[in-house]
Amino acid sequence: MASGMATYRLQPRRDVVKTCTYLMVLARIPISVTVSVVSMLGYLLFTPSLSLNMLATGTGSFFLCAGCSAINQVQEKRTDAYFSRTVMRPLPQGLISSRTALLTGIVWLGISFMMYELADARKCVWLSLFVIGAYNGLYTGLKRRTSLSLLIGSIAGAMPPLMGWVAAGGNVFDSLILSNCAIWYLVQIPHAWMRIDKYRDEYTSRYCPIPVSYFVFVYKRMLLRVWYFAFVCSVMFFVLMCSWRWDFPMGTSAVLGVIFLIGGLIPMNRMRALYFFDVTALIVLLGTVLTRL
Repeated sequence: MASGMATYRLQPRRDVVKTCTYLMVLARIPISVTVSVVSMLGYLLFTPSLSLNMLATGTGSFFLCAGCSAINQVQEKRTDAYFSRTVMRPLPQGLISSRTALLTGIVWLGISFMMYELADARKCVWLSLFVIGAYNGLYTGLKRRTSLSLLIGSIAGAMPPLMGWVAAGGNVFDSLILSNCAIWYLVQIPHAWMRIDKYRDEYTSRYCPIPVSYFVFVYKRMLLRVWYFAFVCSVMFFVLMCSWRWDFPMGTSAVLGVIFLIGGLIPMNRMRALYFFDVTALIVLLGTVLTRL
């Protein structure tokens, strides 16, 4: 009887842990945390001082990403079950209902709007609506028809530094922050190419036809090199803009040049190698902010 009582007491606790685990998958915690950090760095890029508004902006960006992710997984519940990469998510496994996931996503989006309001960043609310439309609307709707939808989806992924910049009082069309957004835009594209290549059989046999899949498969190495040089140019342009505006030391360009020289020697035929450029993008933004503080 004692054993039964112990089991009875532990069961609710286990259910809470499982529910939290499902919610973490819905929110894609690593991505949402990264979005939050980059958003706060964008805030500090314009206003180099720590504040509660900066924290509220970062929290808002976290819940914006989490909400978009949850709604996206509801939209793709059926197709997620076709792929080995996504089949273990809570929705395809039936571990959580679509209604619960959808309501959770809506609540998270509502929290993000509230946090932007607390940060006195109403422009971010409008930018959030743009992100939702681009990611959950155009990108998710078109990705079953063409891989060119990636060009639209990457726009949403490039918004975090702009959200922070605007929340701090910056201009949406400022060339400095837009040059940094270009870096984050270019970071995302090769990941999708590598994923398509890794799961090419699943994409071609279980998914809707993707018009440029064959082109990506055949010219993958060339596309990655073109992307790499575009990424280098975007980072150098951002550094140049910082030098003009804040008189940055030219040694920064020399250090970046060495980094990119090393990066150019890395064989970009594995997904893991591409994280080198993710880290580089983060270091460039973080280094700029630390120099400003």
